[in-house]
Amino acid sequence: MISASARLLRLVSLLVARPSWTCGELADRMAVTDRTVRRDIAKLRELGYAVESEPGPWGGYRLRAGSRVPPLILDDEEALAVAVGLREAALSGALGGDQAALSALLKLRQVLPRRIADRLGEMDAAFVHTPRPDEPQITPGMLLELAAACRQGERTRLSYRDWEGRATVRDVDPYRLVHTGRRWYFVARDVAQGQWRTFRADRVDQLQPTGHPVELIDPPDPAQLVSRSVATGPYPLSATIRLPV
Repeated sequence: MISASARLLRLVSLLVARPSWTCGELADRMAVTDRTVRRDIAKLRELGYAVESEPGPWGGYRLRAGSRVPPLILDDEEALAVAVGLREAALSGALGGDQAALSALLKLRQVLPRRIADRLGEMDAAFVHTPRPDEPQITPGMLLELAAACRQGERTRLSYRDWEGRATVRDVDPYRLVHTGRRWYFVARDVAQGQWRTFRADRVDQLQPTGHPVELIDPPDPAQLVSRSVATGPYPLSATIRLPV
């Protein structure tokens, strides 16, 4: 006999699979009694699943959207599809909120079974994101590494190339990722200089956690910091415009 927790997962999977089930149908599919089905339905409701029931011989149970998000049950193909969709949303800005898509992808990848995570890694290696002509290329893997560094609150050794191509290695305290609509920027505190800095995410070569936890004191507004940095940064071309008086 399967455990109660495994039985609940199986019940959720069945309820999601089609609009409605009778109690007898669920009992047959799960190889349990009608009484067990009713008890498990009550448990799902306690956990936040909005399971509706209709009385009568032709009535049954159906799952509708609840007031809060309960745990989701995804098979391998569904989990992979969600991960790929979130990855593309984070890179393209299709949902408007890249940070939310990236955060959701990071959480999902942390709990994916190894077999699915390996498949996603293979797809990351095979996929090519086509940027706009003036948009730099950044790999999904690096974007996830930067997001993870921001979440972990741990000092990180950053290998970076500046706008002239000079390579440096520095210790930073990660804070946030900011997307300007064209580029991703990594906001962190430069330990050696004692200053908050912005780093072009596409110029980051490598991240290495140091194992040193940090507590950020009075961090800046990341969006404002990036805006100021972009406004004062070097530009490849300059122009002088003369208007007739």
